[in-house]
Amino acid sequence: MKLSKFAGLALSLLLVSSLLLAACGNGNTNNGQSNSGGSENNAKADVSKTKEAIALKAYFPGDKPVGFDEVLQAVNDKLKEDNVGAQLNINFLPWSDYGNSVAVKMSAGEEFDMYLDAPWLSMNQMIASNSLQELDAMVAERQELKASIPDEMWEYNKFNGKIMGIPLGTTQGPVYGLLIRKDLREKHGLPELKTLEDLETFLYTIKEKETEVRPFVINGIKADKLPFILSDSANLALDEVLEIGVNMFAYSVKDKKIIGQWESPMIADAFERVTKYYSDGILSKNIAQEQNAETLFKQGKYAATYYAADGVEGLKYSEMLTDGSDKLEVFIPNGDKAKPYTAFQQWNFLCIPASSKHAALAMDVANWLSIKENHDLLEYGIPGKDWEAVGDSSYKVLSNYSFPGYTLTWRPTLNRTPDTMMEDDKKWFDFSADPANFTLSPTAGFTFDAEKVKTEYAKITPFHDSLFLPLAQGVLAADKGKAQLEDKINSVGGQKVIEEIQAQVDAVTAGK
Repeated sequence: MKLSKFAGLALSLLLVSSLLLAACGNGNTNNGQSNSGGSENNAKADVSKTKEAIALKAYFPGDKPVGFDEVLQAVNDKLKEDNVGAQLNINFLPWSDYGNSVAVKMSAGEEFDMYLDAPWLSMNQMIASNSLQELDAMVAERQELKASIPDEMWEYNKFNGKIMGIPLGTTQGPVYGLLIRKDLREKHGLPELKTLEDLETFLYTIKEKETEVRPFVINGIKADKLPFILSDSANLALDEVLEIGVNMFAYSVKDKKIIGQWESPMIADAFERVTKYYSDGILSKNIAQEQNAETLFKQGKYAATYYAADGVEGLKYSEMLTDGSDKLEVFIPNGDKAKPYTAFQQWNFLCIPASSKHAALAMDVANWLSIKENHDLLEYGIPGKDWEAVGDSSYKVLSNYSFPGYTLTWRPTLNRTPDTMMEDDKKWFDFSADPANFTLSPTAGFTFDAEKVKTEYAKITPFHDSLFLPLAQGVLAADKGKAQLEDKINSVGGQKVIEEIQAQVDAVTAGK
């Protein structure tokens, strides 16, 4: 027995020595052929070797989609087939406690690999506490992921110059307007609406000539968009950036100053117009409490309602067209020359905790999901069961499966739109997804950090609902509302907040 072991050892040493001698030689085999082909085949064999699948845990907000377990199994089967080396373990947490739940899991040291965060959740705090992984190098190495998101989104959604999360979005900037009852416009012999004057003629015609239909309905909470919709400068990049992501404030391009939106000369006409519409009954007297605009418009009780080219708002009304009619149309102020400012800012990010041991693999999965076939599988479900393709950019819904793409799969270049989307809505959604249709805001890259003025900012915030919304709704007359708003904001340290916003904007715009 001892001899056998010794003989085996000697034979092993002899084989090793032979291999070493061959490696030191000219690389030829005994038959004189090159050995490089064999090495290449071995490399291919190594690459094709099945990887061990590591389970990646993810946390996202909301309810689990109908039919999700079956779709997730199909996704994991495809990940295995493609030898990515990962399986997804996606967990949904209630919206009501999502932010706090994730923060607790992080502080408790729970290991997970990806989750949804945002500046409106806890992303800034997580970055400040070094709780997130920087992703720049890993993004650069993953071409499908990088190419599926426009360069502008990558560039202007960094935090302190770093990619701290994959920006998730479908549109590149805000485009607002109204959804109009086309059949009523044609009934009264009015031309297609091109200008605000055309819109006004339509709304007053409805008020005067329709007994069962009222002119315009909008949920009270969304009325703060009316100054942007009903101004002569709407959807144009003129002298002012109307939105900078800070409630009630704007940036004057001409003066390079932070001002209150109520002070803006560019939208002063809109505040006056809203005051008039409310007084004349064009806007509902119940606008401040209105929460059912969508239902009321669907019921045919109003001739116009709020619209945003975001791929969501217009779809709410697609059921109105199931009778085969085209009785709806979209009105975008200055639509024929629209070139709105945008900061390319997105509001949802796929983040990887610093504690994740599988960051590179999580990014591999994000890259895999940036390939159209894989993206479509998770976003829309199982082909033939949950959906079927209609060309390259549309699809037919076959089930109730609906994945919240804003948590993981939104990619502007991979969007599909339902085949029920009205033609006008698709036109403007496609417009809003193209970076070339926007003008770069000089404040691009700016995100307000209120930490230094959190006390004063907390005192200002309630005035959005108590004064700014009534002003934007027309409930509070323009001249009276503007004066009240300015007095109230100044009385609680508003100037200090403005100065802090200004300092942060100046830091971003320096050298531009």
